[in-house]
Amino acid sequence: MAINFPNSPSVSDTHVVGGTTWQWDGTAWNIVGNSIEANKFTSVTGDTGSIVADATADTFKVAGGTDITTSISGDVLTVNFTGTTGGSTQNLFETFTADQGSTTANTTTDTLTIAGGTNLSTIIATDSDIVTINMDSFPINFLSDVDTSSNPPNPGEVLKWDGAKWAPGADATTGGAGTDADTLDGFDSQYFLNYNNLQNTPAILTLANLSIGVENTPAGNGAISYDNTTGQFKFTPPTAAGLGALTAEVNDLSSAVTWANVPDTNITQSSVTQHQAALSVTESQISDLQSYLTSVSASNLSAISIDALSDVDTTTSAPSNDDVLAWDGAKWAPSSAAGGGDANQNAFSNIAVAGQNTISADTTTDTLNFIGSGGVNITTNDSSDTVTIGFSATGLNFNNLQDANSANLNVALIYEPAIAMLRVSAVGQSAYLFNSHYSGNNPTIYALAGTTIAFDLSSAGSHPFEIQDPTSSPYNVGLVYVDGSGGVQTGSNAQGKDSGVLYWRIPESISGNYRYQCISHPAMVGAITIKRLSVI
Repeated sequence: MAINFPNSPSVSDTHVVGGTTWQWDGTAWNIVGNSIEANKFTSVTGDTGSIVADATADTFKVAGGTDITTSISGDVLTVNFTGTTGGSTQNLFETFTADQGSTTANTTTDTLTIAGGTNLSTIIATDSDIVTINMDSFPINFLSDVDTSSNPPNPGEVLKWDGAKWAPGADATTGGAGTDADTLDGFDSQYFLNYNNLQNTPAILTLANLSIGVENTPAGNGAISYDNTTGQFKFTPPTAAGLGALTAEVNDLSSAVTWANVPDTNITQSSVTQHQAALSVTESQISDLQSYLTSVSASNLSAISIDALSDVDTTTSAPSNDDVLAWDGAKWAPSSAAGGGDANQNAFSNIAVAGQNTISADTTTDTLNFIGSGGVNITTNDSSDTVTIGFSATGLNFNNLQDANSANLNVALIYEPAIAMLRVSAVGQSAYLFNSHYSGNNPTIYALAGTTIAFDLSSAGSHPFEIQDPTSSPYNVGLVYVDGSGGVQTGSNAQGKDSGVLYWRIPESISGNYRYQCISHPAMVGAITIKRLSVI
């Protein structure tokens, strides 16, 4: 069969004919071996340790560790996480901050303790989500503006303001142990105070002696006068000049304002909120603090959105499923997770193989498939959590065996025992060469009837080789052609090949001069002389 190769090829150009690939080396077209050897790993390395295959049928097991199971179905390896630590959608606080100090969880199982401070105690009922904070009983000396320690009180004493604090002191009014006049009810004696027993007493005015006189002439800022002789009160109205210019009322709350018994209707919410920065509420002013504290529970807290926190913004960019909160430099905002699964799970997001494209996980639930080919098969056992990677010779070419490859052997070269393997090459388009056994161009070849000779055409170039009888006609008896992949053709189909190996099972009955001929180049021709052992 003639082969039409491209004109003016470049080095390393290839040309495919009948499943055979030819490559131009700058001088001649050469057959390129059809290797189908599968790429595979001979060693596997982990974070710790490694393993090397020590047999062609060695097995590599993929085993699950803590909270990890593996299963294989068909050609798919599945790795499952079986732990109970929760999913990536769980909202948790890692750090707690108080008015003073803060604390951050150091482990996934760290514990936050809610402890009572001074005169406070905490209770968590068994199997309950309620934290109760109680105020314990405390002495009056606990108050910051009371001091009963420096001067301990005696019976009958009262708390008196000493200019800096409330401190124990003698009672000067009824009910105490003082000695003022109105506290002597229990001391009946000659010293008992009786106004009628007193001498040189002044005249005592009665209410009947008091009166209001005619108002005086307006003067200055106005005034009220009293005449203790007559018991008369007089009012002097102010003048306009004394009052000064009238101005519009201005409600100035920047300083303290005393207004007793202000009606509730006179105090609006807006009048309070506009000055809320200046308001302060002390602990002693809150009488029902305990009732509010004891009602705090997990159910109350669950109604509060995380977006209510000052450093969290889930409104500007609403979160999607499996998003996490990531710090953007100013606040915590929704962001896509780097990966899925438990936050404490160690996993690879990319799988890289030298010379191949890197495989990247597209989602948090993406699946990596193991696929066997080229004689490699993968089986799984979900009960033993194993992945078995094996090798099968089914469909594998002899040419792909490592030792055959190293020795430059293919199945065509060893298909059949031959008395001689003649290596065929060419000189341009003028002559065949058989330098393995003969010298010169187009030499005469000698063979014995009843034996097999072989022609290795792997270096014949684009010169289709044909065996002819003494009349220069194709001779098809006993011809067997084997290509580099093990394909076999016989008879006339074995003729006209320029690669592989041509075997000639020479019949014992023939002798004389036969020929070899390039069917594309007539000048490439030579004799094959057959001798019969029986007539030698």
